Amino acid sequence: MFRFFITLPVLAFYVLLSFLLFPIHILTGRKLGGIVFRNCSSVMLKICGVRCRVEGVENITLEETYLVVSNHQSVADIPIIGANLPINIRVLAKKEIFMFPFLGQAMWLYDFIAIDRKNRRRAVKSLEIAEKKMKYCSYLVFPEGTRSRDGHVGKFKSGALILTEKGCKILPVALIGADKILKTGEIDVHSGEVRIKIFPPTQIGENETRQELAERLNVLISGYVESENH
Repeated sequence: MFRFFITLPVLAFYVLLSFLLFPIHILTGRKLGGIVFRNCSSVMLKICGVRCRVEGVENITLEETYLVVSNHQSVADIPIIGANLPINIRVLAKKEIFMFPFLGQAMWLYDFIAIDRKNRRRAVKSLEIAEKKMKYCSYLVFPEGTRSRDGHVGKFKSGALILTEKGCKILPVALIGADKILKTGEIDVHSGEVRIKIFPPTQIGENETRQELAERLNVLISGYVESENH
């Protein structure tokens, strides 16, 4: 629990820094936000004693933007991916996170997108905004919609994949071990190793539906996670 509370001043520092650096963020073509997010994530992981072993970084083209699709094991998934993917990345996150004072405003300024999961019309509108912003940044989504309680990969929903219909590139990512770092319903952060597998980019097929795409990505990511866990 000590590790969790020691990260709070670090997060507060980076939130304050983000407000101070916002004019520079705009002048750099909105790339500074990704650097701040990645640096903040890396520092918090180090404080918590979390080590990450990454495979497949060569599959990323730095000049491209992606819809990063990952399995969801814990709250720690966001800093784990943010720290280890060398791209200008943001998150499509549930709107409740944006209600935290200062943190929510900083996320909004830096192009994180709030998703109202209880209002489909608003959710679709948010995804349309994300589509426009993907000209300069990538977005992370968790198609399971909720965190796994046992490390296994749940069924992928197709809603967040609506962006793929515009032809954006998809970067599939598999996480193993994040559920042991920060368990669902707990704030006690455990040190340990998380494995990250980055697959080659893909796109929705010409005659492929979003549901079929969701199933294809589900098979790819869950197949890897299950095979590595045995």
